[in-house]
Amino acid sequence: MNRRTFLSAAAFTALAASMAPAMTDPAFAASDPTARDRAAALLARMTADEKEALVRCDFAAVAHLGIPALAMVDASAGLRGESGVTAFPVPLAQAAAFDEDLARRIGEAIGTEGRAKGYNNALGPTIDLTRTWHFGRQAEAMGEDPVLAGRLGAALTVAIQSTYMAATVKHFTGYTQEVNRFFTDTRVADRALYEFYEAPFRRVIAAAPATSVMMAYPKINGTFATRNAGLFDDLKKKMGLQGYTVPDFWAGDDQVAAARAGIDLAGLGPGGVQIPAGSLTGGAIPAARLDDAARRILVTMYANGLFDHPVTAPAADVSTRAHKDLAHEAAVASTVLLANRAGALPLTGSVKSLAVIGPAGTDTFTGVSGSSHVDPGTWTTPLDAIRARAGNAVRVTHAQGTKGDLPLTAVPAAVLRTAAGAAGLTGAYYSGADATGTPVATRTDPTVDFTAAPVDGLPQVWSARWTGTLTPTTTGLHRFSLLTSGTAALKIDGKDVVSGTRQMARFFLGPYDYPLQGTAELTAGRAVRVEITYHNATAERGSSGLTFGWQPDSLIPAAVAAARAADAAVVLVNRVAGEGMDHAQYALPGDQDRLIRAVAAVNPRTVVVLNTDGPVATPWLDDVEAVVQAWYGGRGAGTALAAVLFGDSDPSGRLPVTFPADATQGPGTTPATYPGTNGAVSYDEGAAVGYRFYDARKQEPRFPFGHGLSYTTFAHGSLEAAYDPAARQVTVAVTVTNTGRRQGTEVVQVYATLPAAAAAEPRRLVAFGKVTLPAAGSRRLTLTVPVQDLEVWTSGAMTLTRGRYTFATARSSRDVTAQRTLVLG
Repeated sequence: MNRRTFLSAAAFTALAASMAPAMTDPAFAASDPTARDRAAALLARMTADEKEALVRCDFAAVAHLGIPALAMVDASAGLRGESGVTAFPVPLAQAAAFDEDLARRIGEAIGTEGRAKGYNNALGPTIDLTRTWHFGRQAEAMGEDPVLAGRLGAALTVAIQSTYMAATVKHFTGYTQEVNRFFTDTRVADRALYEFYEAPFRRVIAAAPATSVMMAYPKINGTFATRNAGLFDDLKKKMGLQGYTVPDFWAGDDQVAAARAGIDLAGLGPGGVQIPAGSLTGGAIPAARLDDAARRILVTMYANGLFDHPVTAPAADVSTRAHKDLAHEAAVASTVLLANRAGALPLTGSVKSLAVIGPAGTDTFTGVSGSSHVDPGTWTTPLDAIRARAGNAVRVTHAQGTKGDLPLTAVPAAVLRTAAGAAGLTGAYYSGADATGTPVATRTDPTVDFTAAPVDGLPQVWSARWTGTLTPTTTGLHRFSLLTSGTAALKIDGKDVVSGTRQMARFFLGPYDYPLQGTAELTAGRAVRVEITYHNATAERGSSGLTFGWQPDSLIPAAVAAARAADAAVVLVNRVAGEGMDHAQYALPGDQDRLIRAVAAVNPRTVVVLNTDGPVATPWLDDVEAVVQAWYGGRGAGTALAAVLFGDSDPSGRLPVTFPADATQGPGTTPATYPGTNGAVSYDEGAAVGYRFYDARKQEPRFPFGHGLSYTTFAHGSLEAAYDPAARQVTVAVTVTNTGRRQGTEVVQVYATLPAAAAAEPRRLVAFGKVTLPAAGSRRLTLTVPVQDLEVWTSGAMTLTRGRYTFATARSSRDVTAQRTLVLG
């Protein structure tokens, strides 16, 4: 249903001319005139204090005007913090589906459930672009390509807002890491900003100009995004945003300055504290700026039906059967088959026994931790789904094999000794972060396990060193973990075993902890020297915490025995991720790489399932038969995996991010480029992020952007291309044929190479289409490429370079199937 009504062009022109000067800003040319009219009428009745109250989020003070309060909910993969809702795959998995229609249906479902739960403002979608594999929140966004993220983000936004919820697209802009996220100064060239980081937002705003946009945490070229006038000009004047801007929670350093620069809904700034009444009147910010901010909030509310469709009392359970089925469909559509040798998948009738190994039960991660986690409610675990699908035809056994990326039990005093022979470790506590000088206190600690300062009288920033010995009770591989709020390191016999930083051990919205992991081979009865260092300078201000955990009995031998006795083995491995953390290591945490190698050594038909938020190292790739990227699949994680493993569904996902061969590839491989030095991080790669970087630097990734295998094969016919200068678009057409023996799904990707005069990256994604075909089936696929996706930033504007453009159909950024050249400009 289309709830918006439109005036004729002439009527709207007359209306706009009759409004105040701020109302005739050309940025509002495409706005909903009915919403604009209603907003103007209400604004004319409001006092300066009422306008300020609205901008400050003091909705109680304007309730008498009929203005609805904004009831906000994080909503990237469903409704965060609620029960009785549907947990969809994380946004990066949604991006892996390469399917705008699927995104639209997910958006409608999220919006419908949000309204039923009493909300009218969805904080989502998230369309930050992935720059490096380090980013702990990459799963909350939609990959490394601006066209993919922009098209899916637009579909989600329009769909959410069709349910009478205002969407808040986030985070604008250049937000690509969690380390020092509140204060990092992102040094990025204008061309990279306009062509790359801002491009997804440009597409979303073109599709839904009355949406709202959340400003990011970092500084952009020296100025916080929340008060960067250039960014607000980009959004409001160049892109045509008619809705409001809002800061991320705790973002920036000065809410009044932010409101002056262009923040509209200004009550959610540093510390989450509202601006005091009177802060924005009396000349604190220009009256026209206050009017503009209030008007934008009202336009968003009117255009998205918030006035006409008030929130209702929340229902207990809003997850319908259709939404649950959609979650399963989305999880299947996002599953990427990375490798499949010797027909290892699907599991066919020749497999009579199957060993499922790893975290495959309720310890499966269904989402990220933090502000995008969605409670999956009652759901089917991978192990249960595999057993149900196998039925009586396949004997399924389970061996844990690994605890995965979870914190371990605290090391007990019984195995620890100080130099003096006391049970425990000697702890020396220091003022400052260096653990040097004269200790503030020295004592024997039975174990290292605290969530607040363990010694009275420590300063705000303090450090400690624990020393002694650990005498193992078993021989073999031992796992160790440090669950820390701050920076911690473990050495055993002088060798680094675990080290790293966590701002917090768990983001306050939960539900997963963020441990640091390591392993060591130890011998029963042979004491080893232990040294643990810690400081809280990198922790959330005023906080501290550290648990020294271990797992002395390896779970790998039992898993190897189970794999040896089975026809095939499926090994599930994972990595935790979420808000307030980044990944320091590219390898899978803990003992998981070792587990995979051990299983593969005894079972040639080993399948690895990566339940991770993004790329990880795969040093065992040549040892296994198949690799499946499952992401965090929401409530459908188990059923979708079973459907793919047994061939009930084709794995139709494609990679929305490049998998580096190792940690030396891709952007952000030096301290200056990640995590930054002296408070600044340099984006010296410009717009050459992701596959663009690999192409420009001639690096060979482990798996390229767009990669994904099917259980069948496809052929792409010759490519036709035509340019329509009036419509400002290129049309490409290709015939896709299923050349295999079963139904399958293909994702056709179109890349463009720009003229040399554009000085652009080697190629960029400009279109994609998804098609499901029966065996021997064919379909003509026609895709359009807007000229704006071919433009480059030149002399302060996005322009089309005249010259020869090469358009290529492809299966991935590295697998071109056909191409055609056109002269444009």
